Amino acid sequence: MRSLPWALGALALGGLCCGSEDAPPPASTPPAEATPLRPLAAHESARDSLPPGHPPFEGGPRAAPPLEGLGVSGVIEVAPRFKAQEAPGVALFVIARSASDHHILAVRKEAGPHFPFSFRISGADKMMEGTDFAGPLEITARLSKSGEAMPSSGDLEGVTRGISAGAEGVRITLDTLRP
Repeated sequence: MRSLPWALGALALGGLCCGSEDAPPPASTPPAEATPLRPLAAHESARDSLPPGHPPFEGGPRAAPPLEGLGVSGVIEVAPRFKAQEAPGVALFVIARSASDHHILAVRKEAGPHFPFSFRISGADKMMEGTDFAGPLEITARLSKSGEAMPSSGDLEGVTRGISAGAEGVRITLDTLRP
């Protein structure tokens, strides 16, 4: 309890510095009437009241959504000859890579998928901060028997290439068995 004497001393010192006990309490100010806030750009004078050196105001329609907000969606199917490869407890990985350098941009893991499987992958699934989810993309779907992210023998894969961010109706067929 070493802090108790210190706290009492601080309170006493505060009372000495801030006035006497006879001083009236500070007057309270009535609450300001609530006014709805509007964006600065909504004020007519916003364009004319920018500080010196401020970049010019460019009003008008909002910019297009960032590319990482755009996703790729579609359906993943299993090729008929591999229907027997479907098994409970497997994991489906959907991987988006840059088509130009094959770096992984985003990954989704889906446990226990049923086929045909509807998927969506976007910048919200990105691997590293600062990575742009922009096309052209290569989308790989892998049915992992082990449930692990690293590919292994016996996994079933399918790839589609040349996909742009925002594409819908993409079809991927799991048609390749990893040796």
